[in-house]
Amino acid sequence: MLESLVSFKEITKRPYLMFPWAFAMGSIAIFISIQVSYRVIISNIAFDPTGLFAVLFVFLPSSYFITHMIKKEELLEEEYIREHHEKFFWVRHEKDIMIMMFFFLGLTMAFGFWSFIMPENLFQVQIAKINQIKGIAGSVTGAAVEDQASFFSRILLNNLQVMGFSFFFSFIFGAGMVFIIAWNASILGVYVGAKLSETIWHIPVVTLGFLPHGIPEIAGFVTAGLAGGLLSAAFIRNRDAHILKIIIFDSIKVMAIAVSLIFLAAAIEVYL
Repeated sequence: MLESLVSFKEITKRPYLMFPWAFAMGSIAIFISIQVSYRVIISNIAFDPTGLFAVLFVFLPSSYFITHMIKKEELLEEEYIREHHEKFFWVRHEKDIMIMMFFFLGLTMAFGFWSFIMPENLFQVQIAKINQIKGIAGSVTGAAVEDQASFFSRILLNNLQVMGFSFFFSFIFGAGMVFIIAWNASILGVYVGAKLSETIWHIPVVTLGFLPHGIPEIAGFVTAGLAGGLLSAAFIRNRDAHILKIIIFDSIKVMAIAVSLIFLAAAIEVYL
């Protein structure tokens, strides 16, 4: 039911509505995960999959809405191509990117809020990933510029891989990028809520510190996923070769933009 509360038309007119929708979706997903998950003992080590279940319960209902949005956008894509071919991909789909950015921010706030209130072990999967990332970052703390360059390369390579997954997941399954976005939002949210924030009201303030590199990074994932989804929808609809050719070239252009955003995000994260 929740996935139907906000219509495509409303979201397109007011992309910021995706923020409270995503916050509510993330909160419900976390509570459902707590009810259905259980600890698994592996080699005498207790593993709690609640954090992973929360991401999956965000993905399942959200994928319906995002797939619906991508299909409608592919139809609009064809209309724009016929009537306003001079418009670039970014101009035609800037609202879609804003929608997914608000989706990311809403999920980040949800995971940040509840990870601050609830026991940290409920988000064991995210904590493990956070420790892994901190371990990589710690290896270059106080190091020379050459090590920073090496760190930049590792961050860049990792983010380019995630961007590639976002494209191919969306090409194979229209809403594939939703999982990438939900997973990254859960990691950032848990890091802010469980590790950095001293009060609930501190969570939005701390999150702002990640936005300088987080916005271009997530925008890169979103644009790549949107390109993959639209390309997939265009192939499935099997429209005339002229329109398909334009959409393919648009996808190549937007992938170039996505790569540029990923480079920018890595540079900001390492050097600023």
